[in-house]
Amino acid sequence: MQEEPKRSLLPLVHTLIGLTIMFSGHFLPCPAMVVETSDKLLALNLPQVDGGLQLGITRTGMIVSMIFFGVIYLWTFVDTIWPGLVGLLALIFSGFAPAPKVMQMFLGNPMVVMLFFLFMVAAAIVYSNLAGWLARYLMTRDFIKGRPWVLTTTFLITTYLVAFLDQVSATFLMWPILYAIFREVGFKKGDRYVTIMTVYVIIVILLCFASDPFKGGAMYLVSNLQHLAASDSGLAAPPLNIALYLCFGLIISVCCIALLLFLLRFVFRADVTPLKRLDPAALRKEPLPPLNGVQKLVLIDFLLYVLWLLLPAIIGTGNPVGAFLQKNSMAGSLLAATLLTVVFVKGRPVVDIHASNTQYPWRVFLLIAVAMLLGGVMTGPGTNVALYMEYALRNLLGGMDATTFSIVVVLIGIIFTNFCNSVVLGLVLTPVLLAVANAFDISSAPMMACFIYAVLIAACTPAASPFAALLYGQTDWIDRRDIGRYTVISSALVVLVVIVVGIPLARVLF
Repeated sequence: MQEEPKRSLLPLVHTLIGLTIMFSGHFLPCPAMVVETSDKLLALNLPQVDGGLQLGITRTGMIVSMIFFGVIYLWTFVDTIWPGLVGLLALIFSGFAPAPKVMQMFLGNPMVVMLFFLFMVAAAIVYSNLAGWLARYLMTRDFIKGRPWVLTTTFLITTYLVAFLDQVSATFLMWPILYAIFREVGFKKGDRYVTIMTVYVIIVILLCFASDPFKGGAMYLVSNLQHLAASDSGLAAPPLNIALYLCFGLIISVCCIALLLFLLRFVFRADVTPLKRLDPAALRKEPLPPLNGVQKLVLIDFLLYVLWLLLPAIIGTGNPVGAFLQKNSMAGSLLAATLLTVVFVKGRPVVDIHASNTQYPWRVFLLIAVAMLLGGVMTGPGTNVALYMEYALRNLLGGMDATTFSIVVVLIGIIFTNFCNSVVLGLVLTPVLLAVANAFDISSAPMMACFIYAVLIAACTPAASPFAALLYGQTDWIDRRDIGRYTVISSALVVLVVIVVGIPLARVLF
């Protein structure tokens, strides 16, 4: 009884700390360093000092950065709605840009628009009980009878494979299936198995995000490396072979999934008793009804969206169809959402948007939109944040042997990526790491393969990636503090695998 007031005051304390951080950029000193003169820096009109140039984060960069970190703190410890809205107001009042411009950047991001329509499809999957049907189908397979760890392993492997079709879409399919299983066997929020498996869905999808060079984050970073190899001979960028990188990513991912299962069973000792009692035969006594018309159409709609994304890679982009689909990939989610409203079954649309409105994750949508806005603004022009990071890393990484250099690069990648957008950070740091590697005569290909994989495992804060933002929105099944705890542990495990397995493997393959 005596501790109750302390618990009630804790959100207020966290709120005051977060707001202090958010507005501290107006009076905190802006960090600066003296760097060698270069044409790149001369174009920025930096002040000349001691035979070099003074490179510092601008006041705007400092203000925006602290708004960013303040919002992250409040998201983590207080709430996932109002801190983002306060962050928007703080950005407007900071003088960064007029309100119309900020709001345009807030809701006009192509990824945010795509997610808006994808969330409509996700709501349809839940509202039509398609996810529940798929969960019931999985649980009625004989091979899982009395074998909860087989079910768990099957689910994680399935998640990884589905993510190869499309990582964003995989989240909207696999979470509802998992939650349907929880409800079927009597799990509840707070159960260790529930908490960890909810986190594992995103971790496994991120493993695919980092290992699939044909789309997603790995494609952006590998393609950027190939572009640098072709356009900037001074960097000596290694054009990573896509097939070899895929092999590299698959091996690392399999090792990570195996260790995640080991942690769940032997370290966290999650109670799987409800799953052990599951009898597929008993469930089949009440036959699984066939998919109804609405469920079939929702499934077809979802598969059409996935096909839109995959077809350019299958048929190539040298033809009108492939070129159109690739150029307009964002329109796939709009088409999927549109079909749900214009196709009618028995005089009603496939999904009644009004009826399914309660399934729409507005909380998650707002979180993602704010995170992408603030992350992009912080590392954008006029702040010097990205440039300052580049030169700071040059000073940090000098004079190391190849192994130590690779280890530090992996650590830098996975630490920094959890506070900035993973793909953006990877693009910014790639030329920096190449320049440092060349300066110290270190083979860059193995190092870059490990860095690309590590930098895309971003889940510890909502701003790390859209996947992380989605995870922080799952408050119906998991507490935000638990998200931080288990994503940090999972990220540390990935680091271990990349260092112990990835670095030697990369030297063999590349």
